Amino acid sequence: MSQSFLSLDFYGNEIIAALALLDEETGTLRLRHVFRQPCRAFAGALVRDMEGACHELGELFNKLGDYTPQDPTVVVGLRGPFLSYKRSSGFKSVDSRNRIIGNREIDAAIHNSVPTSLSDTLEVVDILPQTYTIDGNVGIINPKGMSGFTLEVETFLSCALSTHLHTLGHVLAACGCTDYQELPSIIALGETVIKNDEKQAGVLLLDIGQTHTSAVMYHRGTLVDAWELRLGHDTVINAVADLLQNDLPTVRDLLAQYEPGSDEIMDDVLEDAQIKLLQMIKKELLEHSLLYLKHPATSCIICGERTDKSFQKMLKKVFGLRKIRPGSVDHFMTDCAEDAPAAAGAISLLHHALEREQNRLGISHPKETGLIDGILNKLGLNQLFQ
Repeated sequence: MSQSFLSLDFYGNEIIAALALLDEETGTLRLRHVFRQPCRAFAGALVRDMEGACHELGELFNKLGDYTPQDPTVVVGLRGPFLSYKRSSGFKSVDSRNRIIGNREIDAAIHNSVPTSLSDTLEVVDILPQTYTIDGNVGIINPKGMSGFTLEVETFLSCALSTHLHTLGHVLAACGCTDYQELPSIIALGETVIKNDEKQAGVLLLDIGQTHTSAVMYHRGTLVDAWELRLGHDTVINAVADLLQNDLPTVRDLLAQYEPGSDEIMDDVLEDAQIKLLQMIKKELLEHSLLYLKHPATSCIICGERTDKSFQKMLKKVFGLRKIRPGSVDHFMTDCAEDAPAAAGAISLLHHALEREQNRLGISHPKETGLIDGILNKLGLNQLFQ
């Protein structure tokens, strides 16, 4: 018996989908395929053109139709500046007769961590518990089955602007995908790619895309902050255009044909532009996070395309890091040759969603099953979710 999982990561100017099968007898997750679909109608998970978004996502689902023999469990990865993050805490009195803490008390404490003062324009898409406290005893990882009178949980909340979230939902529904869960891609990356000893020592993870950068930071084993920055490789292109005093289309064509080491002047211009991007990212982190200012990470994990060794050296120097390594996902077997750094987010979504499902870890934003919209037949997707 096997179950299929499909993740959709809206990364930069393309959608990256990863398909995996779970062998329920052995608990083994095997990566089968990775697909990449250009998505000019999206900026991250932000829809810029409704009609174009439906067309691009529909084309991806058409490709997937040949590889999905059954209804997959769909995980949608969210990226973009419409996301925001914060730490919180929730409390629950244990009112059962024998004072044993169960799933009901745990779920209630997690739900209670959502502030009542949360803006009406925001919607909570993910609640990730960090640690629990029972009757004043702190640092508990899993309170289920323990005895106590009071339960408190420290959580990390991921929120999204409701308008953008609903627009994305309309696009997915128009393509026949009405049953899915949403998770922030950077949280999935952090929970999957970063090792426990790195979390304890303190680490920063940067996922640099074309239009924006996602980042997450751990300190003493705890997820303490995350960011969605309007800075990406487009920032580098703009900086090169300024340095060369040329227009953007010409610079894009020039960089597309450029090979590192072929032109010393261009090497220097590109290096200056990349350093400028890294300096701007560091400045944003320092200005918008007291925790990063107080506990600057000494090591970093870098994800995303165009983050070669020379870029890593620049990052190490600009951020004053002792250690840096590329992010990779090696938690399960693979039948797929795709190892592009950009695919790490889609693969992490698979692993993180399965781990949460198996361990009942936290609360993510689910979508209820609905009828497939009539536009499904128009797009030729009627066989995908049958």
